[in-house]
Parts: sequence; structure tokens; C-alpha cells
Amino acid sequence: MLLLSVTSISAQEVTHDYIKKYSTICKYLSDSFEIPVELILGIAIVESASGTSRNAKVLNNHFGIKSGNTLRNIKGIRTRFRDYDSDSASFVDFCLYLKRRKFYITLKGNFNYNAWLNEMAKIGYSGSPQAWKAKIKSQIIKYNLIELNSRNAASKQP
Repeated sequence: MLLLSVTSISAQEVTHDYIKKYSTICKYLSDSFEIPVELILGIAIVESASGTSRNAKVLNNHFGIKSGNTLRNIKGIRTRFRDYDSDSASFVDFCLYLKRRKFYITLKGNFNYNAWLNEMAKIGYSGSPQAWKAKIKSQIIKYNLIELNSRNAASKQP
């Protein structure tokens, strides 16, 4: 029982460290692309397991974005996920991905993360949209990510 408790605390510490490390770039991208900061960071936490996933460590891919990569030629690693030169490049590419979606025009400047999650689920961002949305929402709530953006104080979030 004690081991489970220590592991749980450690996982929370990892996530808190991840939030500290990436909140600045997420705030900047939120301002630049007019996407909720808690959405960007919440998805990154889930998709990268707070930066501990193989994709995050080896590919600098924090969002599970798929595409060709150069690792097959360099390190012999076969994967369908895109590799990035830096973590920041992964965050920027994720926002660019959202910007290319049809719903972006109607949601740009809307800081209700639920509206964004619903639209992302509709386009098939995840193979299990309801479970995926629940995971993202739980991380946003658990780590109070909504407080990272002062604009969210005025918007009504469930």
C-alpha cells in the first residue's frame, strides 16, 4: 500500500514539473493562436504521459501526431509518429494542426476548452473520443490548468 502511495505522489510531481516546464510556451501559443492554454497543456499531459512517453523522450512528440520521421535512417527506429527537433516544435506543430482544421475559424478566440474538445472528438483526433475527452478534462481539473489563463475566469467552464 505504501509503494502505491509513493508512486502516485511521484507521478503527480512529474506532472507538476511538466506543467512548470511547458506552461510558458503553452501560454504564448494560446495567445498567438487563440486556443485555450489548458487545452494545449491538458492534451500534452495525456498524450505524452507528462513527458515520460517514448514519443516525448525520443521524438520530442508531445501530442501523438503521426507522420514520417528520420529516425528509421538515423537510429533504425520504426514508428509512425513524427519526430521534432525540439519539444517547442511539437507544441507549435500541434497548434498549427488545429489551425488547419475547419472548426478553428469558428472557435478561434473561444476559450471554452470543452468546445474545442468536442470539435476535436468529432473530427476523430482520438480513436476513443469519449474516453479521450474524459482523460483530458480530468487532467485539466486535477491540475487546475484553467487558472493558467486569466481570460478563462470570465468564461463559464463546467
